[in-house]
Amino acid sequence: MQFYSLNHEASFEDLKKFNYPNQKIGVIAHIENENGEILLQQRGVKSRDENGLYEDIGGKVEPEDINFLSAIKREIKEEAGDEINLVFSNSIGIYHCYKNNINWVFVIYFVKYIEGKIKIMEPLKCMDYHFFKYNEAIDSELVTESCKYLIKSIKHNYR
Repeated sequence: MQFYSLNHEASFEDLKKFNYPNQKIGVIAHIENENGEILLQQRGVKSRDENGLYEDIGGKVEPEDINFLSAIKREIKEEAGDEINLVFSNSIGIYHCYKNNINWVFVIYFVKYIEGKIKIMEPLKCMDYHFFKYNEAIDSELVTESCKYLIKSIKHNYR
């Protein structure tokens, strides 16, 4: 796992330097509320991996996504609905992790949760949403190791 901090909005050009076998490009939203608590989703029975564990909202960039910001907005809408008031930063980093024979390269967004109803839009892929305090997430056996790494990296590089 590696986190690369960015000081500009990520572009497809930025990702050309990543060239791993069996590589997929994705986006992740690191969502915090006004208390600094991190919103994580509990993976459901039809998730690709790590069922029952918590991690950030995110997913694969699709061909119709015009940029990474549109991809993360689409992912949030698909997974948590469109009744949430959020404020998006520019992308803050690129994160590489290797899971289940896939080299994932994710563009990371810091997102501020303002208000609104968070819905479970894909109940077989997501069982729950929960706001975690930083130490609670880092110490929890229910949070994926890759998510813990990302949370620590964001705190170290972004705060």
